[in-house]
Amino acid sequence: MATENSSQSGGLGVTLRAALNVGLGVGALIGVIDAGIASTLTPVEGVGTLLACAAGAAVVYGAAYSGLMLLAALLLHPWLRSRTLGQRFAALFTLALGGGLFLELFWWSRPWVLYGVPISDPRRLAAGAAMALACFALAAFATRRMALLSNALKWSAAAAVAALWLVGVPFLVLSARDVEQLGRLNERNRDLPNVLFVVHDAMRADVLGCYGNTRVKTPVFDSLAARGVLFENAFVQAPFTGSSFGSYFTGKYPRRHGFVKMVPGMRMEPSVTIASHLDSATRTPSGPKLERTDYHSVTFMTGALSQASGLMRGFDSYFEAMMGHDLVDVDNPWSVLRSELVLYVLKSKLEQRIFGEPVKRAAVDWFERNGRKRFFAMAHFYATHTPYDPPADVRALYCDPAYDGPVKAFYAHHRELIESGKATPTEADKRQIQNLYYAGVTHGDRMTGELLDALERAGVLDNTIVVITADHGEELDDHGLWEHNHMFNTNLRVPLIVVAPGRLPAGVRVKSLVDSIDLLPSLCELIGLQVPHEERLDDKQRNYGLVDGASFVGLAHGRAERLREFSFAENGLEMSAQDLEWKLVVRAAELEKESLDSMESHEIYPARLYHLAADPDEHSNVLAEHREQALRLFGALRAWDMAMPIPRHSIAQSARDLEQEARRLGELGYGDGVGQGVGPTQKNTGGKPDPVQPSEQKRQP
Repeated sequence: MATENSSQSGGLGVTLRAALNVGLGVGALIGVIDAGIASTLTPVEGVGTLLACAAGAAVVYGAAYSGLMLLAALLLHPWLRSRTLGQRFAALFTLALGGGLFLELFWWSRPWVLYGVPISDPRRLAAGAAMALACFALAAFATRRMALLSNALKWSAAAAVAALWLVGVPFLVLSARDVEQLGRLNERNRDLPNVLFVVHDAMRADVLGCYGNTRVKTPVFDSLAARGVLFENAFVQAPFTGSSFGSYFTGKYPRRHGFVKMVPGMRMEPSVTIASHLDSATRTPSGPKLERTDYHSVTFMTGALSQASGLMRGFDSYFEAMMGHDLVDVDNPWSVLRSELVLYVLKSKLEQRIFGEPVKRAAVDWFERNGRKRFFAMAHFYATHTPYDPPADVRALYCDPAYDGPVKAFYAHHRELIESGKATPTEADKRQIQNLYYAGVTHGDRMTGELLDALERAGVLDNTIVVITADHGEELDDHGLWEHNHMFNTNLRVPLIVVAPGRLPAGVRVKSLVDSIDLLPSLCELIGLQVPHEERLDDKQRNYGLVDGASFVGLAHGRAERLREFSFAENGLEMSAQDLEWKLVVRAAELEKESLDSMESHEIYPARLYHLAADPDEHSNVLAEHREQALRLFGALRAWDMAMPIPRHSIAQSARDLEQEARRLGELGYGDGVGQGVGPTQKNTGGKPDPVQPSEQKRQP
């Protein structure tokens, strides 16, 4: 009897054996639960495939929980050593199950429980504590009930775990294969170029050295401009992310491709994107039609965009940093489901926090493994988007070391405080914010250089078309405003540099207007493909499938003088038309029912005409003095508006639009003052607001 008791108490091996059994069992259970929840976000086709994915999750979670429980056993053994095997198992089982249930509940309840509230907020901590208490109470109850089960049921549970491993391990091994067949060189694609499309979110054109800025350091961008073509007057069709990307990828205006506002759940209309076009495009002037495997299209995204938006249609692989998604291969069900599993998301988030620069690291790693394929790759960098919080080395290049104000980083929440009148930055604060942004420009330049270095190491840089641009610009207090979604050219004019060795000349600067809609047809011409064409007519015979853009290759070679006379843009509040000399901005309306006179007299959004040649910063409204120019632009804007298949009235304003409209009303003295803020015609009569404080609640935009 003494021998039996000693075998049941004191041995570390007994504790470790209990921990291993607990880890395998609880891990399998949590893995299956997590896979089931994840499958509601990324549906898996076929019951058999879903079951195999669940088995794979059981294996992964079983391995992870076993490791964690073995570590816990080592730490808790001094407390457990006097207990029997059953008691040790019960204690560890309660710990593992309670912790696993808490992690699942806390993670998946985020959209409904205190959404947007930081994890350090006392309310979030209190909610987490309540969840933990409930989960561990449930785990303790389950442990007691399990002790009452018959041996047959216990062995059945163990057999179920074994079955999951027997299915899950081979499934994971088979799913681990890379998508090697995509982009392999063959007779159809061997003579075609790669494409690297780099988009710097919220980067305005005038902060680059090659665009005339003498302070901000952008050696990589400047070098690319010297090797390729720089477009001095490149404009986007909307001052926010989703619409601009939709136009880049489809060659269509927003009211043709359908991504017309930045709101949760917004999806682009079914359209041919440049990535999907590479699956079946016809070569010009003759040649074999491309097939599904001839290009590997991959995108590395920071935030704002997502696979669910429809903007990424046609990409074979995608990386979503803010979502916590490692590289996902869309044709691999396990890869897709795995991206939503809590374990993998937390791993990705932890790596991002430790190593930083997730988009650059993921892209460089992919190029090192796949650079010799034929690829279309996009990198979406966020260094110039809020939060302005650059690394210390580039921050030191611009920020005044003597600055002792509260702005250590600038978040979207700080912009909200300024616009609402709750914070008034000093001139020193404003310079600090601007300097943080400039540091972000240099940071983005440096990360771009690292992508190019990776391609050079792979030996494919000379056969890669490199496009550098932005989805919109940024206001830096230029008109008493911050961030974007404004109709000034600080938001609408973006950098555009295109390097295509052997296909475009070097060191050329183009002054003609080009738009975001021109990228798709231009890439088609540079690669040697026909432009996609779809016939999707509405009841007025307006074609949703029409590509609005035109190739700018002729401009670069000097074969053409211009692509169009006017550039058009809109957000939820205003619309604009401009040429190289004049710009008209009017409120968003049904233009066929409006006159310029009615728009000029509108109290909230009066029409504005800027003489860009004399007033490039758009400070003076000269509509009264130059009505003939305003009427010319208004006529062009009306004709363009009526040609769009998606009518103006169908575009509901987004939350940001409503926020800006409330602020504008406050500036005009309407309402209770909510929305008063820093604007061109500010009428803030309240008390002295607080300065911008970095300790305020930090939220992602």
